[in-house]
Amino acid sequence: MPPYASAQMRRRSVATETGPVVPFPAERRTAQIRRCAGELDGLHGEDARVYWRKVCRELADEMRKLGSSEDNARAAVFAFQDEVQQELFRMHHAEEA
Repeated sequence: MPPYASAQMRRRSVATETGPVVPFPAERRTAQIRRCAGELDGLHGEDARVYWRKVCRELADEMRKLGSSEDNARAAVFAFQDEVQQELFRMHHAEEA
């Protein structure tokens, strides 16, 4: 076994023994929030709804894969949705100024 292999195995075992992975808070993903707001700003009606549902579903799936409970994943999606709405609000108010 190469010397680095045992170090890798120790790291893996330490990572699994420390508890569940805590994902980066969805409401702090500024680049993703701005990108989603920009996309939504250019979409209307059914296209906007389909895009938004896809983004939220992907985020919830990611949170669950990282070990979040269903309730925590849902809360993360709601927090993300709030931030995107606030970004849309800021975008439109910046245009008016």
